[in-house]
Amino acid sequence: MGAVVRYLGIDGGGSKTAFLLVDEYYNEICLVEAGPSNWLSVGADAAKHAITQGISHLRERPNIVCAGFAGAARSDSAAFYKQVLESLIPGAQIIIESDAFIASIGAIGIDPGILLIAGTGSIVIGRDKSRNMFRVGGWGPYFGDEGSGFWVGREAVRQALRSLDVHTPTEFSNRIATQLGLRTISDVVGAWASGKIGVPDIAGLFPEVVSMYPQEPANQILNQAASHLISMVDIASERVGLSDCRKSLSGSVAVHPVMRQLIGFEFEEPRHSPEWGAVIWARQHFTEPL
Repeated sequence: MGAVVRYLGIDGGGSKTAFLLVDEYYNEICLVEAGPSNWLSVGADAAKHAITQGISHLRERPNIVCAGFAGAARSDSAAFYKQVLESLIPGAQIIIESDAFIASIGAIGIDPGILLIAGTGSIVIGRDKSRNMFRVGGWGPYFGDEGSGFWVGREAVRQALRSLDVHTPTEFSNRIATQLGLRTISDVVGAWASGKIGVPDIAGLFPEVVSMYPQEPANQILNQAASHLISMVDIASERVGLSDCRKSLSGSVAVHPVMRQLIGFEFEEPRHSPEWGAVIWARQHFTEPL
């Protein structure tokens, strides 16, 4: 008898990391969640800890792995993640992809279409009529990621700080400070500089901002976020080269009912989750080529 095959799909982002273990017939064995694993935002040690924690809670040992991580389109990031996984699962076949790539496999497969991903960061993954993959956006929290959870959180902090400029702290600024665990919003600069708060914390302000919609300035911030995401989808639609194509979305920001309403497009639900996309790609990459 041949060796028992176990596929592991990993979806690692700036908010959490999901580990899906299945057998050769796609039967789910277990689904485990751990903390964020984007080492560019949480640091190498925290990313390793999240991955180690997730692997340690699997009910069986995988031997074929596809892992999609935020930032893994960069060669140094991909090498970091592969080294971590090889040390945890020696002998396993491992492929590293970006989290956006595995999300697109899960949502739209390899057909022409568009996947808008907006969670901690933002990006649109598309496939044109020749099935060539391309991206729009996704340039990280400091130079891009417009309309993302981090972008919304950063704009919320900016608006809160502006209230201090006119010496009138508002309910909005107080709620943002409280959500960040700060006494006053003026403490945010030192907290960021010292590393007390980071990208996940700022992105984590999104639910608080949404809870204050449609009051200002939440209304303005969320409408601007939606405008950025609409622009990305419009650019991607032109690049697909078809008058009509499948559109789907993923990520905590994109799927939120308020944001879906503000974006206004008709989106189909993703066929599968990102971690399922990783499992599908692992099987197709190593055992059943497309």
